[in-house]
Amino acid sequence: METHVDSSNVSKVCQKIFNAWFWTTNASCCIKGTRIMLGWDPNVVDVMVLSQTDQVIHTQVIFKLDRKSLFCSFVYADNHYRNRRDLWHNLGGHNSFMKDKPWVIMGDFNAYLFHDDTSTGASTYNIGSREFKECVNNIEVSDVNSTGVHYTWTNNQRQSGTILKKLDRIMCNINCVTEFLNARAYFHPFRVSDHSPCILKLPNVSRDKPRPFKFVNLIAEKQGFLEEVNQIWSKDIAGFRMYQVVMKLKLLKTPLRKPFFQQGNLHENVKMARKELDECQLRRDQDPANDDVLAKHGVLLQKYKDAVHDEALFLQQKSKVD
Repeated sequence: METHVDSSNVSKVCQKIFNAWFWTTNASCCIKGTRIMLGWDPNVVDVMVLSQTDQVIHTQVIFKLDRKSLFCSFVYADNHYRNRRDLWHNLGGHNSFMKDKPWVIMGDFNAYLFHDDTSTGASTYNIGSREFKECVNNIEVSDVNSTGVHYTWTNNQRQSGTILKKLDRIMCNINCVTEFLNARAYFHPFRVSDHSPCILKLPNVSRDKPRPFKFVNLIAEKQGFLEEVNQIWSKDIAGFRMYQVVMKLKLLKTPLRKPFFQQGNLHENVKMARKELDECQLRRDQDPANDDVLAKHGVLLQKYKDAVHDEALFLQQKSKVD
């Protein structure tokens, strides 16, 4: 995750986002703010930070499911090409340790690699892109097979002022291709950010995790809530009092899940708004100069923001039933 969170607020932000995860940042290497923030589920992977600068964090990731190891470098390159030279030099040095190991480099490189990586149709490489290309060739990495949008950054200007570029990449060396067959990168539409979320999926080490039941207090205001509770609570269950209470709470899970799947619930509204926005952004990615698509994108973006806002208010009143 790339961020500009002030170092004094990092712990507060981490507690609000997946508070059961482990977190680390490169705040100690940054003159101002925090440029890179990493979070991981300790039940799925072990992560060890090998080294870091203000533009990259080098890690070793060990998957607990099959004990496979993957070396990941998370990048947030500087805006100025002269400062990015430190990053290119660092990646070159780290490459000497990755010769026989699977290595992935992912993040915002703040430079395009090929001519078709910008919607303005650049015919020549600028200094920053040329030096980026030299670095990629030297460390012998290439893009992971990907799907989704091609352009991963937008200047968020409307109509004729729109500029789209591919600044975010997921690249790997040949050892990663051999070790993690069918690895694939997914570049999702921008939605509310100016960058496309990118995900690296490794099918060999993935596993499904059951979703916990979540009780939202506002369900109590829904029509039929008391009737469902009374129906379950009136059931005869043999055993100690505490056992009876636990069993009845478990029986309540199924009927109380219904509001989340009914037509018009806030979760479905968000999903529908997200789908419409994604489809529009995919069309914009293919035709950046289409004014009709840009106008529709503005309407759908606001619709998505409103749906997310409503859902957030709804989920503020939630509690979890084990």
